[in-house]
Amino acid sequence: MCYSALVKRDLDYLHKNFGAIVIRHDMDDYGSASMSDPKHFPPLHSRIYPGHYAPVIIAEKDQKLVQLQRYGAYPHPNITNPERYTTYNARRDNLTSRFWSNAFMQHHGFIVLSGFFEWVEVRDLLKAGVVTLEQIQAEFTRQTEERKAKILLAGKPYKPTATELKPTHLRKIIIQFNPDDGSDLIVPVIFSPSGQQNKFANGFAIVTDDPPSEIRAAGHDRCPIILQPDALSVWLHPEHRTTKDLDAVLAQRQRMTFKHQLPTAA
Repeated sequence: MCYSALVKRDLDYLHKNFGAIVIRHDMDDYGSASMSDPKHFPPLHSRIYPGHYAPVIIAEKDQKLVQLQRYGAYPHPNITNPERYTTYNARRDNLTSRFWSNAFMQHHGFIVLSGFFEWVEVRDLLKAGVVTLEQIQAEFTRQTEERKAKILLAGKPYKPTATELKPTHLRKIIIQFNPDDGSDLIVPVIFSPSGQQNKFANGFAIVTDDPPSEIRAAGHDRCPIILQPDALSVWLHPEHRTTKDLDAVLAQRQRMTFKHQLPTAA
């Protein structure tokens, strides 16, 4: 899984480092759409959640283009109620399934991340020894006070939730993962059309695999795949390739070490 992520969306940066050509009128049109319908087109932020939009770099002939896409891909339309199964992660070992048959080997791209966020069990996190029980309790207290203030400001009575009443060690918490050396994370995605007739209809899913040991030790069992820079051309041009070719690219991913901490970005 990749519950949330910090995406690099500086257009000049993407052009300078990845040769991506920015379709600026799309950015302007998205701003207008967001102003008129923020529910379906949330304002652009560096931290994305499912349903938010992010700059995805895709290939069109010999060029790399930046295209705004929704974080959340759609399964093949032949699947009953496809929008019910919209998902934002694509497991490497499931890419050849019918679920992804309108995306894998057809519509590939990548996003550039500086970090990502995951839900983990507090008891697993404590075993890793990076975050202390006191820090976790302080974070839960901050979250509770923030929620309480919003409720009281709205003139409603405050009542603790069932989750807030649970013992700390039986709860889950969000952890932020970042590469130790601050490197860019070049993350492969697959995308699919929603069937709607608008320029922001594409939805993408991050391709994930088994995690490195330090992420598993922190209590999570998935991790975005990090592409080698010299593998981008093959990934972006799946035509005339086989599924084995593309799986080999994903298998030869860039190895890096991650550090984790309580989130510092909202």
